Amino acid sequence: MSIPPEALQKVLQEIELRVMQSQMELSSVQQQISQKQRDIRMTDLTIKELKDISSDVGVWEGVGKMFLNVPITSHVDKLLKERKEGEDQITALSKKLHYLETTYKNAKQSIDEIVGNSRS
Repeated sequence: MSIPPEALQKVLQEIELRVMQSQMELSSVQQQISQKQRDIRMTDLTIKELKDISSDVGVWEGVGKMFLNVPITSHVDKLLKERKEGEDQITALSKKLHYLETTYKNAKQSIDEIVGNSRS
């Protein structure tokens, strides 16, 4: 049983579209992961610097268009919470990355199968 060339062409175009979408999403997710990792490194450096300062000194924290003087301990706690949220986001993005890589690989295999079968 042979598949008509028009149907084969349509299926091939749909799979190629899926491959291109997966590539774009893969790139986007990889950039998001890199950004989150940079944010975590920056937060770690900030925490390290703040731990060297006496705990009775306050720091200025930006809130909208103004700044508030807050204790270092509360600011460090806030930074640790942000770090944890960043790690959770990286975990979620890694799962999405794995899904997209699998989708991309499957689509490429489908293209190879279609092209291989059409040549036979």
